[in-house]
Amino acid sequence: MSADNGIYILKSKDGYRVIHAQCIDNLWWWAKDDRLYDEVFVENLTKRGNPNPHKSMWEERREINPRFLYNYFGKSLVFNTEDEAWTEAKRLYQEIMASDIPIIEYGISHIQGWEDKEFPSA
Repeated sequence: MSADNGIYILKSKDGYRVIHAQCIDNLWWWAKDDRLYDEVFVENLTKRGNPNPHKSMWEERREINPRFLYNYFGKSLVFNTEDEAWTEAKRLYQEIMASDIPIIEYGISHIQGWEDKEFPSA
């Protein structure tokens, strides 16, 4: 079974963010219908008999989805330098490797494609 997790560093105009996350490839998925971002709408689809309302209603793109970027990195600390971000990434790595479930499948990685953009707001 795959852990599908890693420690990820994101650079944006205001600094660096570091997270431990699973399914980071979700950053590149976009809803074909904006209502799919609404949890109530999706819940009602399920209640009406659509067992997987997300299937075939999403598409993968080359650019990062800012909604998912915010969901993943929005609560992380912002570091001023890459060195500070790497220090935090290594700290997270060591903390996880010392835990009861020491698995980090994809190691420490940079998320590319947001370096020259402002971090999205909620």
